[in-house]
Amino acid sequence: MPRCTRNACGQDYEEAANDPISCQYHPGKPEFHEGLKGWTCCKPRVHSFDEFMDIRGCKLGPHSSEPKHKEDPFKADLTKYDDVLPEPQAAAAPSTQRLAAAASAPEPIDEDPEGVEIPAGAKCKRNGCGAAYVSGEESCQDEQCQFHPGKALFHEGNKGWTCCKPRVTEFDEFLRIAGCKTGRHLFVGTQPDTKVQADKCRHDYYQSGSSVIMSIYAKKIDRESSWVKFSPEMLLVHLVYGDGKTYDDGFKLFSEIDPSRSSCEFLSTKAELSLAKKSMASWPALERNDDN
Repeated sequence: MPRCTRNACGQDYEEAANDPISCQYHPGKPEFHEGLKGWTCCKPRVHSFDEFMDIRGCKLGPHSSEPKHKEDPFKADLTKYDDVLPEPQAAAAPSTQRLAAAASAPEPIDEDPEGVEIPAGAKCKRNGCGAAYVSGEESCQDEQCQFHPGKALFHEGNKGWTCCKPRVTEFDEFLRIAGCKTGRHLFVGTQPDTKVQADKCRHDYYQSGSSVIMSIYAKKIDRESSWVKFSPEMLLVHLVYGDGKTYDDGFKLFSEIDPSRSSCEFLSTKAELSLAKKSMASWPALERNDDN
């Protein structure tokens, strides 16, 4: 049975049932800019990669299994932005020890509760899988799911996952990177959905040979109550913004910086941090992953 190669579809289909409105897809290209993600063919823009993958197609047509041309489908300009998903969670309190521990702790791997009811056709939530639920016997066995436990990493035109080393330049190639871990499928899960959690601040960065410029987006930052602490390998952030909201986070930096030459400026819509590199080498990511 052929599989549709149109953007945002990917369904298996039968030629006999492939009518002119079987496929709901995006005729445009992915567009990632200043932390927002969407398609060039329609208006919806979202922050997280999961939400981007859930944007429904804006055009109807027949399914197609034609291969995509190298020069055609995915040429989004990702040279200045690095978005790692899901976005970081706010810590409970601005404690240095707690923030440092949160920055270094591995992501927990969620599992479906024993005996949970799973609707027919539910898609596996694990990164890089997407298999559909058929039955407990067919879909809930050990080592059936091949997935990525890490986060998506897009930087300087290269795309991959923080949990493994493959890097590609095309978006459709990124979607085909085989998972680096096996386990059970995740159709329901127990952890809260990060898509609906509030009071988070998105961030992105770009770099030159001597510095990394990081932006943390928050409106109406209280300059008196907010602070940023620089250390050679760690960045601690406490922002009070909006109507009394707080954002606390810790970043375990990819490489060392010089705190004495680093600075922060609170602007109307963001905090802009200038991190002075100790080495002129390019950073492939904002934070290092000690698991690799």
